[in-house]
Order: sequence, then C-alpha cells, then structure tokens
Amino acid sequence: MTMDVLSLARLLVGYDTISPSSGERACLEAAAPLLRTAGFRVRFDDYGPGRSNLCAQLRPDSGAPSLCLAGHIDTVPLGSAAWSVDPFAGEVRDGRLFGRGACDMKGGMAALVCAAVRAAPFVPPDRDLCVHMYGGEETGCEGSFHLVADPSLLGHPAAVVVGEPTDNLPLVGHKGALWLRGETTGRTAHASMPEQGDNALLTAMRAAGRILAHDFTRQAHPHLGPTTLTATTMHAGLNINSVPDSAVFTLDLRTVPEPGNAALAAAVAALAGDETRFTTLLDVPPVWSSPDDPWISRVTGLWAARHGRRNAAPGTVQFFTDAAAIRSALPSVPILIYGPGDPAMAHRTDEFCPVSQLFEAVSFYLDVIADWCGVDRARTGDAA
Repeated sequence: MTMDVLSLARLLVGYDTISPSSGERACLEAAAPLLRTAGFRVRFDDYGPGRSNLCAQLRPDSGAPSLCLAGHIDTVPLGSAAWSVDPFAGEVRDGRLFGRGACDMKGGMAALVCAAVRAAPFVPPDRDLCVHMYGGEETGCEGSFHLVADPSLLGHPAAVVVGEPTDNLPLVGHKGALWLRGETTGRTAHASMPEQGDNALLTAMRAAGRILAHDFTRQAHPHLGPTTLTATTMHAGLNINSVPDSAVFTLDLRTVPEPGNAALAAAVAALAGDETRFTTLLDVPPVWSSPDDPWISRVTGLWAARHGRRNAAPGTVQFFTDAAAIRSALPSVPILIYGPGDPAMAHRTDEFCPVSQLFEAVSFYLDVIADWCGVDRARTGDAA
C-alpha cells in the first residue's frame, strides 16, 4: 500500500480533529495501514475517549537506537470567520493545499509518514526508525506527554525530527510555556461599607503589580532570547455592589532553559506574597539543541547542501511544540524542528500549505533518514 504525500495530507485533513476532539483515533487509523504495510509495528496509545496517539516502530524488539519522526494530528477550532473553502475537503488550488491542519501540521505529518514508508526497506539491522503521531498538542501536548511516559512506546530514540511548520527551514529550539493561575480570597461586604470587607480584587491587583514590575528578561538565552511574562486574565466578584471575596488572575510565561520553569514559578510566588495561591495550568519546558551537536551539525549541513549554502544558521521559534514532551523524557537527545508550511498560516482562516513544500519536506526527511542509516541516499529514491 503506497500513497503520495499530497494524497495522504488530503486524507488527514479530511478528519475533524479539532482539539479537544474524539476524532483523533479515526484519523490515526487512516494512516496506520501505510505504516503496517511498510513493516512497522503499529500501536495506539489512548488517553481519553476517541483521543489517541500512534506509535510505529520498525524494529521494536531490537533495542537499536532509533531516529524518531514525530508530530501531531489535532488542530485548533475553525474560528468565527467564514472560510472560502470547506476546511475538511483538502481542496488544492493554485498549488496550495487548503484545510484546517494543512499547515499545522497534517501536511508535515504526511511528509514524515511518506518518508518513513519509503525508507523502511533500507534501514539496517543496527538502526531503528519510529514514527510518533500525537493527539492533543494544541491543548498543551497532552498526547505526547502521555506517550513518552511509557518506555515501551518511547523506545530508544537517539535523534528526533519534529515536523512542525517552519517553511522547511531547520530549527533547533523553541521557548517553553508556564501558565499560572493566582487566586486570592477576602471577605465580602456591602460596597457602600468597604471597610467592613477584605477586597480580594485589590489583593490580586497588588500581587499582579509586583510580578509585572519585576524584570524577567535579565537572563536571556543567546538564541531563544529572554523569558517573557504576560498577565492575561483577571476575574473577581459576583456583582457590582459587593466587596469581592475572591479573585483570580492568570499569567503566561514563555521560558528559556535558564533559570527554568520551576525556578520561575517560585520567583512569581515570592513576588506575589503569601496571600496569593498559585496553581500551574501548563508546564512545557523549553527546547534547545546545540548547533554543535554532531547529528544536528550533520543534518543542517545536509539542508545547506540541498539549498546550495555553506551552512545553516540555527533558528528558533517562540511557540511550543511536542518537542517539549520529548525533551522532558530525553534530556540530551538532539531534536530538529523542520516541516512544510509557513508558521504564520497556523490557526488562521483558510489555512493552507504549499504543495511544493510537502514534496520538498519528504525529500529532506529522506536525506536525514539515509544519513541516519548510513546508506546511499540514491537508494531511497525521492518524493513521489
């Protein structure tokens, strides 16, 4: 069973996998036969009703180091604006594949699967190749965190490619995310007699003010830049004429490797003071792979050679990906982020991915797999 990358991308786009969604399992089952036919052992990792990951391993019992090709098949909602195309039809127009997920990142996932299927016959016995297809990335990498926690599914990755949209440029890192919910309590009273109450809103505002006045940008990563902190929501009280006895605010921090998410959470709590209780809503670590890592250096060199350049400067992005979950389980394994589609198209109305980038991505993934396997690149053929 074979399928070209455009056909597979159109097939995947046809499934409604808006997260949180019960449609993930059905979408994964559509891709599974391609991998099974190529010799992969396919297993599903369910983490909720209809919510699932797929793990495909070529040599699951060998213990050989694997190259892991990873990405997600869930998507964000369609938005309130009307689409000019059916978001689940996989329409191709003017050299572009349209649909929710075409860019982020069913196009990239299709390219990874097609490359793995084509290269499978050439993987030598002392190497392994695996494909991870995750659900729940858009809701905090739920699926990937669930899969990597199972050693039998994780296997033995020694290098990872995550196929998020990068305009087919090689990236070596992204910021992490730390979402915090602060809560204060007080004592309600009539608003005409505020002195008889204890205003939880004022307590929250003062705590938030102290946090926002702190400069979190002093420690900057040379490539990822500084940690950023944004206050995003604040809610208090039930009616206009009562002193509120509870208040809640949320903070979004985009983090870098130093000082790390745990240290930042502690610093925020200290600035807020004892009257504020914090809950962590999301804790996604930053990802950074040194451009000097031998594997990263080789594969970015392959990309540079393909594009007629002497070298590839290390790139990064601000948003997080499933690479964060992989990094949490594999702290020292190099991770490359590379995939078709303009990242600025992600989550947008009339989302699309250039068809040419789909085929280009398959070709580069084959470069990487051939290098990993130590085989002549000509043997693996090219994107079809």
